[in-house]
Amino acid sequence: MTVGVDLAGRTGTTGMCRVTWGRRPVVELLPAKLDNDLLAAMRSADKTGLDSPLGWPVDFISLLVAHRAGAELPALADHATCADGRPGLGNTFTHRLTDDVAWKRTGAGRRRPLSVSADKLGVVAIRAAGLLARLAEGGPAIPRDGSGPVVEVYPAFALIQWGLAPDGTYKGKGATAARARILAGLEDGLDLDLSDRVRGRCVASDHDLDALISAVVARAAACGMTHVPATEEEQSGAEVEGWIHLPRRDLPLTAVRDGVVL
Repeated sequence: MTVGVDLAGRTGTTGMCRVTWGRRPVVELLPAKLDNDLLAAMRSADKTGLDSPLGWPVDFISLLVAHRAGAELPALADHATCADGRPGLGNTFTHRLTDDVAWKRTGAGRRRPLSVSADKLGVVAIRAAGLLARLAEGGPAIPRDGSGPVVEVYPAFALIQWGLAPDGTYKGKGATAARARILAGLEDGLDLDLSDRVRGRCVASDHDLDALISAVVARAAACGMTHVPATEEEQSGAEVEGWIHLPRRDLPLTAVRDGVVL
């Protein structure tokens, strides 16, 4: 069983989904108003996909520490250029290594990840940090690289990997047709058992749809079907900054459903 959480800074726009995996995976949308609701579901899951950064850029942390101490500030550095010579994703104060790696791997172009240190996304990350701390009470800290019970996910990038991303946005009130097409693709690829209520809510709300996508990515991560840190630099960064787990493009959704690497 996996859980997906589309985390928001405000509780009213958080979505949560549970998928019980079998021949026909059963999808449920769960109450997500309170942190206690999220924690109860996360504790019951084999793996949780959390749509939120699990950390801040290492260089941004160094910047804050130096600024507080009145010490010399670290030098601004950009992420490595793309293979085709285009600039990388921003600089190392605003974007984590995993943001840059995921952006390049998906070929997302103008779909750039938000900055956890210089955008409203930081509020979500603060809430995520609190959830992970409470989840770990009485035990070791939850690993931020996804090797433990929680894995960081990015639903929009997962859709690119699965070939389900729409040409435009699937967010907001005017994108119900795009969400319906995405849901149909997930339903066909995974043979999901969806009630009319769940189907209606996922089409009506991108928060509920992203929660479902997050639960599916959690399943892929649990089965070894996502990209994990591949270098020493990526692993050391992931331990502090978090790591976005992208589904592998060479594996169909049926493999995620069956839990079998073909």
